[in-house]
Amino acid sequence: MIAALSSEWLKIRTTRTFFWLLTALFALITLIVIAGIATRHKQDISSARDQLDMLGIGSLALFIALIMGLVISTGEFRHGTITPTLLATPSRTSVVIAKALAGGFFAVVLVGLAEALVTLELLIVLPAKGVDFALQGGPAARFIGWTLIAAALWGALGSGLGLVIRNQIGAVVTCFVWLIIVENLIIAILRTHAINSHAGRFLPDQATGAVMHTGARQSDMLSHLGGAVTLGGWVALATFAALVLLSRRDVS
Repeated sequence: MIAALSSEWLKIRTTRTFFWLLTALFALITLIVIAGIATRHKQDISSARDQLDMLGIGSLALFIALIMGLVISTGEFRHGTITPTLLATPSRTSVVIAKALAGGFFAVVLVGLAEALVTLELLIVLPAKGVDFALQGGPAARFIGWTLIAAALWGALGSGLGLVIRNQIGAVVTCFVWLIIVENLIIAILRTHAINSHAGRFLPDQATGAVMHTGARQSDMLSHLGGAVTLGGWVALATFAALVLLSRRDVS
């Protein structure tokens, strides 16, 4: 397992996709932070609550973590390296678990760097705007902690889905269509008067929102722990499906 994990981490570090996604993410975060502070009135960014909301900008890295999780798995099929990977590690269970752990670990590192960047930029840009840095350590640490948990689960989820779908472009498009359109459509249908169900809170994106939520909770929203457990259930489902399909499919 250690050898499989080392192999997965090496693949992540040596791919150009990692470098360009990281560069694009940090550039986007910097642009959003600077634009968000420059275009808002001082009273809108002066409270600890307002600045905690701005710290949430770093959660954009969750989407990059999902993409990299997909790339970790689909890249094997796209470049034909899945055969030597399985020859080096014949246990397909070990390969699936190693990819899930690598995706989760990478996501934690990525989101941690993104949150550190946002914090540093707030320390620099807020005083330049004439606003005191009021972000409190306790709430910020709790928010970042829950965000890192969500990141680990998203990275692992991406690696599992990548092994299930296999086609890289198809996997990325499918995930974003689900997040942007399908999940919101399902929630809208469930909340109609004819159904009036809160089951939509157990969907992946809604569970993620519950994990990272910082304000007053709505009656139909899961708790932090409930959201994490729910998201973990989706990871377990994707990982199990990946293991079953990889065991049955011909990869050569």
